[in-house]
Amino acid sequence: MKSIVCPECGEIITVNPDELEMFSRIVCEGCYSTLEVIGEDPIEIAVVEIDPDDFDDEDDFDDDVDD
Repeated sequence: MKSIVCPECGEIITVNPDELEMFSRIVCEGCYSTLEVIGEDPIEIAVVEIDPDDFDDEDDFDDDVDD
């Protein structure tokens, strides 16, 4: 197990490096930021900026479903 620091809030996050690969995403339990692996040796993470406008509530429903 390895410890990494959340770049957003400074929370210590314990990860298993064998379970992470490039572009894996994890969530910080301290600030709930989505973090992405950008380097594997040593493990480097960066905050993923998620634009809420990219999500539309209607996208959760399948229009092809017959009632």
